[in-house]
Amino acid sequence: MTELNLTHKMDAVQVEDGEKSSSEPQVQAPAGAGSEEETHSFAKNMLPYSGYVNHVSFWNTIFRPFVMLGSPAVLWATLLFTTCISWLVGISITLSQIFSAPPYNFSVSAVGLTNLSSFVASLLGTLIAGPLIDGVVRRMSLKNGGTFGMFHLPFITHFSLTKSL
Repeated sequence: MTELNLTHKMDAVQVEDGEKSSSEPQVQAPAGAGSEEETHSFAKNMLPYSGYVNHVSFWNTIFRPFVMLGSPAVLWATLLFTTCISWLVGISITLSQIFSAPPYNFSVSAVGLTNLSSFVASLLGTLIAGPLIDGVVRRMSLKNGGTFGMFHLPFITHFSLTKSL
């Protein structure tokens, strides 16, 4: 089987930076210099709350997730995830109202078991689809000369068109 070397434009920059920095002399600071945090024992680190040192401002921490939504990939993933969760909640609420009323008169546990098939299908789909898509993307990368492209876009498009079914 042909070996696949995945390349990305950012890898080339990192390699170039790595080559430049390897020719420069490396100077390391002493072990204790510059470290402001004190070391703790393992038992103290395992406490439910042993303190948290964060030098980022509170407002930066609050607004950072909203800044991340400026990335198209994060925005798209958020849109897909919230749509799927909304459908899941809507279907679950609707099923409980339909199956608990006449003519079905299901008990609470029987209504809950109606969601079991969705769980099993999701589990099987996740176990099968992940390796299947990885294999298809690997094959497409080999046909593209070993360069990883945007081969996952057809799968994302198919998912976004059929997610509400």
